[in-house]
Amino acid sequence: MARIGFLGAGEIASAMVQTIAEAGHDIVVSERNERVSMELQARYPGLRRAPNQTVVDESDVVVLCLLADIARKELPNLTFEGGKTVISVMAGMPIAELGRLCAPATEICVAIPLPPMPLGGTPLAVYPDNTRLREIFGAHAHIHACASETMLNAHFAATGVLLPLLDQIDVAASWLSAFTGDRGEAARYVAGLVGAYCTVLTQEAGTDLAQLRAGLGTEGGLNQTLSKALADNGTLATLEAGLDSLRARLHLPPKDQ
Repeated sequence: MARIGFLGAGEIASAMVQTIAEAGHDIVVSERNERVSMELQARYPGLRRAPNQTVVDESDVVVLCLLADIARKELPNLTFEGGKTVISVMAGMPIAELGRLCAPATEICVAIPLPPMPLGGTPLAVYPDNTRLREIFGAHAHIHACASETMLNAHFAATGVLLPLLDQIDVAASWLSAFTGDRGEAARYVAGLVGAYCTVLTQEAGTDLAQLRAGLGTEGGLNQTLSKALADNGTLATLEAGLDSLRARLHLPPKDQ
């Protein structure tokens, strides 16, 4: 089992802790977010709270769950050792910069965990691939090892579709509930439809995206009619433009390169 420390105790740190808390690891979390860290300690009695430097000192694996701007202020005040593994979950913090801030630690990777992680089976993109990360989280997530930092940053951008997708589920549930009178049930119904198709897509030997779209795209059918209305209204082009708007923020090349 590993000694794992979490710097930062927000939603992502909480999700990661909940994912692995029953696996027997020695876990210590930053006490800076008192509410979240105390909730985790109450839920998992073996978990400890500590100041940030103690979190680093008492961990073999340090997970950075800070915002990038806060990390740039906080990490220079901490002392790392060369043998530690550092896992960052921060967007907008290049690995080269992490290397300077966490020196002399050199085993550094960046991963993209998501809040549903405790449910199991969620994707976890990482660069570079890391043995310790696989040992700790591999049983709970589908590891997507990226071949470059640019590829990882593109995965960060792709996570931006989640809120727009939930927005569409929200609109559809509100529309449906006008007929059913039960908004909660309507949301579960629409989410269940989407979730079922997503489950098919995530199966290793499942149907691919083109096949699913073809199956739903019968000419004149309900799905094809609504999909065409969204496309004609510019919704799909707006989504792609929105993804492109994240390129500069995530150090991705311009679209024409």
